[in-house]
Amino acid sequence: SQELEQSPRSLIIQEGEDLTINCNSSKTLYSIHWYMQKYGEGGLIFLMLLLKGGEEKSHEKITAKLDEKKQQSSLRITASQPSHSGIYLCGAEAQ
Repeated sequence: SQELEQSPRSLIIQEGEDLTINCNSSKTLYSIHWYMQKYGEGGLIFLMLLLKGGEEKSHEKITAKLDEKKQQSSLRITASQPSHSGIYLCGAEAQ
């Protein structure tokens, strides 16, 4: 089975700082989904879907990349705002 591990497990930063969250897989990543959950709220907010290796997508201050050779995806937020506070989750398609 495919296992995903995110790092860092938790992160505290100052407003305006940049941050990167990594998602590492035990197997080749063919696609990756990124979600966010606001603290104290139910439901997941869909952020990004990457469908092929080397793909990079940006939306507002969030950029996600998929590196299938490294079996890794990264999510980068530039100039973070309080609205970025929450729980970030990655998900992958099982092959």
